[in-house]
Amino acid sequence: MPRTSNAKTRFIETAVTLFRARGYHGVGLAEIIQQAQAPKGSFYFHFPDGKEELAEEAIRYAGGYLPHLMQKYFAQSDTLAGGIDAIINHLARNFEASGWSLGCPVASVMLDTTPASARLSRVFEEVTEKWIVCISESFKRFGVPEPRKLAIRFLVALEGAWLVARVLKSRAPFEEAIASVTAELK
Repeated sequence: MPRTSNAKTRFIETAVTLFRARGYHGVGLAEIIQQAQAPKGSFYFHFPDGKEELAEEAIRYAGGYLPHLMQKYFAQSDTLAGGIDAIINHLARNFEASGWSLGCPVASVMLDTTPASARLSRVFEEVTEKWIVCISESFKRFGVPEPRKLAIRFLVALEGAWLVARVLKSRAPFEEAIASVTAELK
């Protein structure tokens, strides 16, 4: 019976972690292969188009995390503000625990590659739209008028919080993001 390999998953997860810390151009392919502890030949078997193809898969993989959090925390919350607070605090705790180094992997790669890479730009559009739809649907369940508009505001606040928190090494930008989005609910 042939042995199954988890090399593809290891490459993707390793890329996500490294991209979160240093962006797309700050990480070399050799480093990804080495840290994934998988053979170089296996990399090219799974990603014949190289690092850009890996980044595409990593963005999609990482892009599934926010919808996962939305489902988890909104299911546990009786109010929209409580769900927003729980999600943003979860992300802020993890960011702080990383020493402010592991931000949003999607934004990190996007800042490095858009608009230069048409391939990755399409994936960013896909993931961003998926996020907006997921957030909008969550907000709609709580009866928010214009849920898409507030979903975009939530996303802007969250991504901005990651950027400013990295510079300030503080949770305050996340707290401001919560305040700015939940102020719309009053």
